[in-house]
Amino acid sequence: MAFNYHLASFLRYLWYYKLMKKLVLIDGNAVIHRAYHSIPKNFTNRKGEKTNALYGFAMTLVKVLEDLKPEYLATSFDLAGPTFRHKEYKEYKATRVKADQDLYDQIPLIKEMVKNIGIPIYEKEEYEADDVLGTITTKMEKEKIQTFVVSGDKDIFQLIGANVKVYNLRKGLSQSAIVDKEYVEKEYNLQPEDFIDLKALAGDSSDNIPGVPGIGQVTATKLLQKFDTLENLYEAIEKETGSKLDDFKPRIINLLKEHKEQAFLSQKLATICKKVPIDFSLEDCLFGEYDKDKLKEVFEELGFVSLLRRFGRGKTEEIKNIRTKEQGKNDKNDQLKLL
Repeated sequence: MAFNYHLASFLRYLWYYKLMKKLVLIDGNAVIHRAYHSIPKNFTNRKGEKTNALYGFAMTLVKVLEDLKPEYLATSFDLAGPTFRHKEYKEYKATRVKADQDLYDQIPLIKEMVKNIGIPIYEKEEYEADDVLGTITTKMEKEKIQTFVVSGDKDIFQLIGANVKVYNLRKGLSQSAIVDKEYVEKEYNLQPEDFIDLKALAGDSSDNIPGVPGIGQVTATKLLQKFDTLENLYEAIEKETGSKLDDFKPRIINLLKEHKEQAFLSQKLATICKKVPIDFSLEDCLFGEYDKDKLKEVFEELGFVSLLRRFGRGKTEEIKNIRTKEQGKNDKNDQLKLL
């Protein structure tokens, strides 16, 4: 019996990881910000333009292609302007410090590179990239497509499901990990969907989601482990029944009662929208037949020599002439920093 069980498990693994087609979705803004703050700002191209975020994005793309080998690939970026969340709560993200202009200057270059390589970009006004990615993963739920979302943000964990995993970017690219339901359960003792209610209770200073004042991550986690959902928690509080409430100090219960409306507002702000009106085509995301010569041309133009080598495009002597001494230093420093 044990042999049959392990054989069945192995066959399921083989089918899921080897036979299913893979769609990789890149959270563009999350990758850009991570790259910008990971690579020295003196990283420049031959024209003297700063390209640290651009190069970091390209490095991440190469790493993802090496690790996941997807048949389909797409990305999404935030657009300028308010979103539907700002209509719900005008202070949403109001405390964020404006990024350096150098970062904003590189975003059009990153988008141009992505398009030149042949990767479609999906965006929608009044929605964030997370919402677009959430909508696409939902569309793919009924398809036999493995979907991986590339991001460094834990917010995206709420999208994890049977066919959806997160390629979680860490401080070093070599430390990036694939996060699935089992990983979340083991590492956080929570379910993927709990990350919504975790923000509803503890808030999020980076997005200025208020949460319940006085309740931090530790207490919020304990509450969710006891009650599973925000709705269950408040139902128990309103009925004032159940021994589970006795595990928490009266101060905590009073804070929850006082800020109930704020908790549910925060839940709404933290929930990724999965119904963004976009025209998504899986066929347009086919990456297996991308233009290799175009990829080489794009990286040569940018001076990304080390990436050309990792892609195996062209002989070393053919690309030596586009590498300056400064670029060589940048390549070396970058690899030490990220790899």
